[in-house]
Amino acid sequence: WPENTAIEIKPRMMYDTIERFKWMYDTYGSEIGLLVLIVGGRKTEWNLRSTNIPSRNVKIITIEDFLSDAEPYINDVLEGSMLGTEKHSGVIGIFEKAKNAVKNDKISLFLGAGVSASAGVVTWDRLLEQLCIKRKIAKLDCDVDDTIKGRYIVERYTKKNNELSSRFYDDIRHILYSGAKQSSALIASIANLALSAKTESIITYNYDDLLEREINSLTRCHPVYDKSRPISGHDVQVYHVHGFIPQSGSCSPIVLGEKEYHKIYQESYNWGNVEQLHALCRSTCFFIGLSMKDPNLRRLIDISLDGSENNALHYAFLRRIEYNVPFTEAVLGSLGVNCIWYEQHEDLPKLINSLL
Repeated sequence: WPENTAIEIKPRMMYDTIERFKWMYDTYGSEIGLLVLIVGGRKTEWNLRSTNIPSRNVKIITIEDFLSDAEPYINDVLEGSMLGTEKHSGVIGIFEKAKNAVKNDKISLFLGAGVSASAGVVTWDRLLEQLCIKRKIAKLDCDVDDTIKGRYIVERYTKKNNELSSRFYDDIRHILYSGAKQSSALIASIANLALSAKTESIITYNYDDLLEREINSLTRCHPVYDKSRPISGHDVQVYHVHGFIPQSGSCSPIVLGEKEYHKIYQESYNWGNVEQLHALCRSTCFFIGLSMKDPNLRRLIDISLDGSENNALHYAFLRRIEYNVPFTEAVLGSLGVNCIWYEQHEDLPKLINSLL
C-alpha cells in the first residue's frame, strides 16, 4: 500500500459506515492515495455507488483476509522486534537479556502442561475428566479446585489396604498417550535449547516421556524421579518432580490430588523441592508452558530470592491474551521473573529457537 493510505477499521458494518467513509474521502481525499476499509464479518458486497469515491482509490476487505495477507509481514516484524532489530525498549531489552543469559550463564528449564499439550497430551483438567469416565464417577462440579477433584479420584482407585490399584496407572497411561504425537515443534525447540546451552537442569511437572524421546534421538537422556538416579553423570537428565509415567515400563508415584500436594509442602527436604531450589539458586531459569500460578513453585522462587541482590533473575514465556499484562508483570517481577510475551502458540517455538 502507498504511504498516503488511510485506514478505517470497523469490527462490524453499521448503517452509517459508508456515509462516514464518504465523509473521510471528501474531507481528506486530496491527501489520500488509497482508502482502505477493514471490516469484520463475512465477505459481502458493499454499495459505494452513492459515493463519489473512484474505485481505484478504495479497497474494502475483511479482517480475516487482511490478517491472511499480512501474516508474512507480521511475522517479520514480530521476529525483528524479538531479535532486537527494531528500537522498542520494553520487550526488546528483556529478550536481549534472556539471549545473553543463554549465551553466558548456566540455565535451567522448568516445563509445564503447555509443553506436553503441544504434542496432543491431555491437560490436567481433561485427564481428571477422563479418569472419572473410566472409573464411572459422576461428573464433578466445575467450580471445585482440580487438586480436590484429584484427591477424590485417587481415593476411588485406592484399595482397602491404602494401596493404589494398578489400574490407576494403566488408565492414566492410556489417557495420556492415546491422542499424543511423538513430538511437536515446541518440544523440538526445547530439546535444541537444552542441548545447545549450558543447561544445569531440566525440570518438568509433566508425567510423560516425550521430551526424553526427543532428546534420545540426539544423545543419551534419562528421566529422574522419586530419588532415582541415572548411572552416567554425563547424560542429559530430566527431573520429573510430580512423577513419571512412560509410554512403556514401570511408573513412579505421581502428584495428582490434594493429599500428594500437601505431602510436598510438609517435607522440607522433599527431593523434588530440593532439585527445584538448586536450579533456582544456581542458574537462570526459563519457565515454559507454565501459568506461574502454582503455589509451591511460587513459594520456592520466593525462598530462592531471599537475600538476593538481583531483582529479575528468571524468564517466563506467557501468552499475552491469557493475562492482565501490567498486573502479571508487576507480580512476577516481585518474584524475580521477567515476562516474555507471545501472541499465538505457534510463535513460542520460534521465540525459543531465537534465544540461541
